[in-house]
Amino acid sequence: MKRLKFKKLWLLSSQEKSARVENFDFAASAVVADNDFGKSSLVKSLYATLGADPFRTPDPWKNAKVESLLEFEISGITFFMLRQSGRFALFNADEKLIWTGSSVTSDLGPKIGELLDFEISMKQKGGKNITPPPAFCFLPFYLDQENSWGETWASFSGLAFISSYKDSISKYHTGIRPKEYYRLKAQSDEVTVKRGELAQERAALLKAKERFSDKRKKLGIALNVEQFGDRIEALLKEQNALQASYDEVRSEISQLQSVRTATQEEVEISARILAELEADIAFSKKLSEAEIVCPLCSTVHENDFANRFGLHNDADACRVVFLESKAKVEKLDAEISRKLKSVPSVRKRIDAIQSILSEVRGQIKLGDMLRDESERLVDTTFEDEQRSIDGDIGLLNQQIAETKSKMEAYNKKEHREKIIKFYADKLREFCGKIGVQNVPENMWNSVRPPIRETGNRAPRLLLAYNYAVLHTINEFSTSCFCPIVVDTPLQQDPDPENAKRMIDFAINQRPAESQLILATGSLHGVDFDGQQIHPDAKEKLLSEEQYEVVRNFMLPFMNSVLTTG
Repeated sequence: MKRLKFKKLWLLSSQEKSARVENFDFAASAVVADNDFGKSSLVKSLYATLGADPFRTPDPWKNAKVESLLEFEISGITFFMLRQSGRFALFNADEKLIWTGSSVTSDLGPKIGELLDFEISMKQKGGKNITPPPAFCFLPFYLDQENSWGETWASFSGLAFISSYKDSISKYHTGIRPKEYYRLKAQSDEVTVKRGELAQERAALLKAKERFSDKRKKLGIALNVEQFGDRIEALLKEQNALQASYDEVRSEISQLQSVRTATQEEVEISARILAELEADIAFSKKLSEAEIVCPLCSTVHENDFANRFGLHNDADACRVVFLESKAKVEKLDAEISRKLKSVPSVRKRIDAIQSILSEVRGQIKLGDMLRDESERLVDTTFEDEQRSIDGDIGLLNQQIAETKSKMEAYNKKEHREKIIKFYADKLREFCGKIGVQNVPENMWNSVRPPIRETGNRAPRLLLAYNYAVLHTINEFSTSCFCPIVVDTPLQQDPDPENAKRMIDFAINQRPAESQLILATGSLHGVDFDGQQIHPDAKEKLLSEEQYEVVRNFMLPFMNSVLTTG
């Protein structure tokens, strides 16, 4: 079993330019002060630096934006953890950065699990299995002032996102279900999720198959593909002929359209030139002068018979071109029209194909046969896919059964009863030491019984219960043992005798080799050989005088995180 031990804590508020450093490198430490002197804020910061936030954090402490650095030891190996502005950074004994992360769940949880052998996989609300955040690792070791004296297994905030966690986490810590059990459970849960995904896929496949089946037209008789062999061949022949005819007509019409476009341009050009020549002839007839001077270039032209005759010849030649081109366009239009009229013959070939498809052999049309054959292929695809999924589900069922069989080896009745008996014996012993009588019967049979005690007897019963659990963890757990932090056990104004009894019990009845940090208003005269810490400024746990010293020590750690990006 790995053991965690606190060594030293640095607290720094750049916001308030104040700080504090405390040494916890003792088997037992007592933070002794009246209310409002910050003893709870000090002890809350220990596990908070490791990512386990207390059930409630005072607003002044939040507003101070305190950064913390914790030196701790795991089975003799020293580490430092820095918590700064929502980021965590782990350093080795040489103060070298070895890990950093910002998410308590996805980053820090697995890292703490690795360091402390906290190997349990728990299911989030929503179904995903995760290594739970550090709070679940430290849960039985921290008795919080606000919540632990009225409820068990609830010392930290942010626990509710894992539903029904108390049963699993209590059985894990006490060794009723060791880490080997939860390793197998994680495997089983992972395979179960895969099986669920395949089951959903299978259901969707069956639904699609059902919808397809509802919309199809069933012939109700068996089909014989060979019966239509000759007609299928005829169908393919007609289809090929149809395509060839269509391609031929399309090509010919395209060529005719190109020639017609060019010829139409000749018609338009010759018509325009002819109009210009006719205008020139008419103009020359109106002039009486023997010479004509061009108004643009000043060239002198003779206005004689020869020139006028030349204009007539040009006009006649242009007229011939115009008429021939126009006739050619009309001829091309006729040819295109004729080609287009051949399209109905293509339509006849299409009808021939439809006729083949509709041809009846016995009680069946070829079209029905083809459609039914395609639907049969779809049916085959559905069936093949369903068989594949069923096979995969079968393999997963086998894996789940084998894993659960292995899990049962770690969940034997004899083992469970042995641990519960040890716990019950400790609880009975501790209730006697702390002066609690008439303990409810349900508390003897479970390591996580519901406790509905009220009045000033409740804190004593809860203290006895938690210490019985801690001794059980120390004896049977396959995970880790962490420092016991008890924050202000003197609840409900106990009388002096019971107050002294509770302080003495908390100090002297802890498991062997365990570390204790006790926060209390008074030791009530109990002999205490550990270190005592006495905060002496009301509502001022941090000190301006320590700011520079603490800041200078923490600065290299903080700078290391900055250089990693």
